[in-house]
Amino acid sequence: MAEPRTDLPRQHPAANTLRIGFTVTAAASLVLGYVGFGIFLRDSTQYGNRPLDLLYYDVQLFVLGADPLQQAGPYPWPLEIARYAAPLATITALVEAARLLFAVELRRLRARRAHDHVIVCGDTPLAEILSRRLHASGNRVVQIRSQSGSVAPSPSYPLLVLGDGRDAGTLSAAGLHRATALYACTQESAANIAIGLTAGRGRRLRSPSLPIYTHVPDPDLCLTLQARYLGLPNPPGARLDFFNVDDLAARKLFMEEPLAPGDGPAPHLLVAGMTAFGRALIVEAARHWRRRPDSAPGSALHIALVAGDATETLGHLTHRYPFLRHACRLRAYDEDLVDLLVNGELNDPPDRAYICYEDEERALKTALTADRYWRGRRNSTVVRLDQLADFREDGGLASQLFDEGPTRLRVYGVLRAACDPMLIAEDLVERLARVIHDRYLAARHSHGDARMTSPSIVPWEDLSPELRQTNRAQAEDIGRKLRAIGCVLIPRMRQAEEDVMSEVEVERLAMMEHERWCMERLAAGWRFADRRDDRRKLHPALRDWSTLPADLRERNHDAVREVPLILADAGFQLVRV
Repeated sequence: MAEPRTDLPRQHPAANTLRIGFTVTAAASLVLGYVGFGIFLRDSTQYGNRPLDLLYYDVQLFVLGADPLQQAGPYPWPLEIARYAAPLATITALVEAARLLFAVELRRLRARRAHDHVIVCGDTPLAEILSRRLHASGNRVVQIRSQSGSVAPSPSYPLLVLGDGRDAGTLSAAGLHRATALYACTQESAANIAIGLTAGRGRRLRSPSLPIYTHVPDPDLCLTLQARYLGLPNPPGARLDFFNVDDLAARKLFMEEPLAPGDGPAPHLLVAGMTAFGRALIVEAARHWRRRPDSAPGSALHIALVAGDATETLGHLTHRYPFLRHACRLRAYDEDLVDLLVNGELNDPPDRAYICYEDEERALKTALTADRYWRGRRNSTVVRLDQLADFREDGGLASQLFDEGPTRLRVYGVLRAACDPMLIAEDLVERLARVIHDRYLAARHSHGDARMTSPSIVPWEDLSPELRQTNRAQAEDIGRKLRAIGCVLIPRMRQAEEDVMSEVEVERLAMMEHERWCMERLAAGWRFADRRDDRRKLHPALRDWSTLPADLRERNHDAVREVPLILADAGFQLVRV
């Protein structure tokens, strides 16, 4: 691996003024010195006065002396100015060179000794946007770029290390041992994984709590890696998580623009282009609609899938995410969107349309051509255009260009939306914890427990930090339970037969879950009592499994039986080794 080095420092106005002054002074000294020596040596017999001789003497001025100046003056006024200006230009150049040299060494030292900072690896637009976002939110950022990448100084982050993030020496030069997080955002998944593993190994002996967020562009590979990591018995080194920008951008979109309330009819959505982003939008729309507390029971979300492979994609999605069939009414159209509209085959115009083609020219053309067919409100057409997202948000001409017409286009940049540090931090465990709580609420309601009658029977957003952590701990323990019965996680695939747990295994895992829960509560200061008192941290379930009442045992049984459904919601299935 090449020796890591830091980039040149940022360009300050004072430094630019100094360089301009040096250039002007040096040029003026050359001209004046040449003219002055020509006048001074016009009649000289000791020194030559040919043009090359004059140029040679002129250059000597920059090294603090010239042979003809050994003669006593007076000198012509151009030469008087040049013999002082030329050494001044030389001194200025030496000062600037020394400043650059010491600044580079100082920045290298600052990067190596940085603390409480985040490290971003990569030359990609994702790495650049994420670095700027982190810096803007008050984080100290050290970015690692390859030797071949662009190294233009930027005011957006003060520290830059050149090298390969897969090299332990480069990570050490970026201050890995004192960092608070690391983001691997190169072009290749394998390189990002290697960076994560190298960083995890480097932190193992010091602080294993470093979160490492690894970008995996392929959503299927990302899901596979998440499954394998969740199933590890004791993940070594730092905490490793894998994220995909299309999934994050889809989640961000529905967080910013939730679906309409469920008092009226369910909204109709249209997704054109079964790209990774288009598929993620369908899954996230269904999840958000299912979670809405005000949606009418049995009210299914209408989603039309439009693409050449829409039918095939629909079969894949409904198998991987079984809840889609219950939460949505899905219909596939294996045709081009504009052809469908022109031929009148899409009889039910959507309330919202999402144009998700990878080809941004095609996406923009489709959105502008088809906008007269929509019945939705302003901003009801979302078109993926990463290259135009910055211009659209800045307003001006771009805003006027897209705001006119029957609908107002919402230009959506996937990279900009996905570069949200808070969203990236919501790893698989966090998402499973939320699903666990959602299913717990449904189970309690089915048993007649009214909402808000207990601190735990509330929506996730209103749940206390302590109870959220309880759900996270239960999600983290899923891998341990599955290993106990010889099962592993894989993404749901049609050719893979899904195994089910026997009642004996349910009983065993229920005991494990109860023991884990008791240890967690006792560590938090809870004690046994016949009546529950959350304020005094008293609970009747803090007892041995053998003495646990049947109704409390059944709650553990229900929690274990929910595990396959929870995993299916995230796109996983159980398979016996």
